[in-house]
Amino acid sequence: MSDVSVKVEIAGGLYPLKVKSEDEKNVKQAVELINRKISEFERTYGVKDKKDILAMVALQLVSELQKEKLTAEKELSTLKHVLADVEQMLVKHQSDIKDTEE
Repeated sequence: MSDVSVKVEIAGGLYPLKVKSEDEKNVKQAVELINRKISEFERTYGVKDKKDILAMVALQLVSELQKEKLTAEKELSTLKHVLADVEQMLVKHQSDIKDTEE
């Protein structure tokens, strides 16, 4: 797909970006999430310095991403083990079928 130019506003700053057209919706959703988190931090902690707020938002979002990544990796590992077990059962079942046919 082609690149599209978008302008996003984060913490009061306007940023022009070029993104793949298929990523545009995701980028806009990310901007909404960032701005929502900024507002939450401003209300909750009374912090006015945008640099401090952006640092806290970045830390929170990256921490959540890391946690989700670890969860996904554990689930993938579990699924790989289950698949290996199923493959072993299938091989044994096929072997059993061959034995009964002979």
